[in-house]
Amino acid sequence: MRGYDQKILLMVLVVVAVLAAARGQETTGFVTWANNYYQTWGHQALVINKTSELQLTLDNNSGSGFESQLIYGSGYFNVRIKAPQTTSTGVITSFYLISRSSRHDELCFQILGKNGPPYLLNTNMYLYGEGGKDQRFRLWFDPTKDYHSYSFLWNPNQLVFYVDDTPIRVYRKNPDVYYPSVQTMFLMGSVQNGSIIDPKQMPYIAKFQASKIEGCQTEFMGIEKCTDPKFWWNRKQLSSKEKELYINAKKMYLDYDYCSDRQRYPKVPQECGSYS
Repeated sequence: MRGYDQKILLMVLVVVAVLAAARGQETTGFVTWANNYYQTWGHQALVINKTSELQLTLDNNSGSGFESQLIYGSGYFNVRIKAPQTTSTGVITSFYLISRSSRHDELCFQILGKNGPPYLLNTNMYLYGEGGKDQRFRLWFDPTKDYHSYSFLWNPNQLVFYVDDTPIRVYRKNPDVYYPSVQTMFLMGSVQNGSIIDPKQMPYIAKFQASKIEGCQTEFMGIEKCTDPKFWWNRKQLSSKEKELYINAKKMYLDYDYCSDRQRYPKVPQECGSYS
């Protein structure tokens, strides 16, 4: 992985609906790749299809990743991804929200390479620098054949991971445990080598498509501006339809849950009581 000193200005997010100029106000609309993302490491990203698609490359030398210049304090963040076709489980395509601190918060989707089906999607969280909170799902589609949506709803009340509008993971605020509502976050995406990959299949191309971002844009220390209930995404619970989809997704597609892993965690982690 290459250092931040090698950052190259990429072409980043332009909001084609209403872009809030004032800090702490709503950023909403369909977005394309333009001047608000930069490359953080690895190969130069390629923007094609009149800025609607971003391609990241993984080869024997390096993967690649990008980060937003915009900072958020809450919101709904959707990216459409087409993962590389590969039989190498070491190829990992990721989309995440992450804060910048020594005890960082992070929400993460990881599409795992696989000679599927089933294809596996790992989700993870870091809460105040503590990770290892994996929940893994069997995808009900082939993520390498077409674009699919991967979304975070992040607000002062709940965190929701969505796949194609189906909530698969819900973490609710609990006064007894840490909740990620004190650090602002950036959007990031990457394709990288998680373990052994097949050099004969290189290069691997991960494609990120223009998507819809509805978030509270703020400054680095300005998360308190983003808790206002006027923002639609600061809702406290799922809709009744979403609850049904969520229950079904856990029943049908959950492959691994760290909260149930007594070999890894002999004592149930305290935050496990915060999952709906």
